[in-house]
Amino acid sequence: MRDRLDRLSIRAFNDGPMDFLDRQGAVIASGLAVIVSDGVERLGEIGAIDRYRTIAVQKHQLAPLDRQGRFRDANGKEWHIDDIHADDGHLITFYVVP
Repeated sequence: MRDRLDRLSIRAFNDGPMDFLDRQGAVIASGLAVIVSDGVERLGEIGAIDRYRTIAVQKHQLAPLDRQGRFRDANGKEWHIDDIHADDGHLITFYVVP
């Protein structure tokens, strides 16, 4: 049931497609449906609130998961994983930076 709900959510709010690359630049998965959110608040190291872009994707599509990997959008721009925003075991959301 949870997988079905995640698939429906991704399809409804899809901002993709994007490719997922490992730290060396090898493509792990291509044409991923993702949800991109801009302006997500995150508490910084000095206690200030920063705004970040996040990318959410179904976790099983990223196997093997490289936490130092990056996403490449349709225009060729790469978004490097900075940290994990949320992970429920099915859907994982990353903070990303250019």
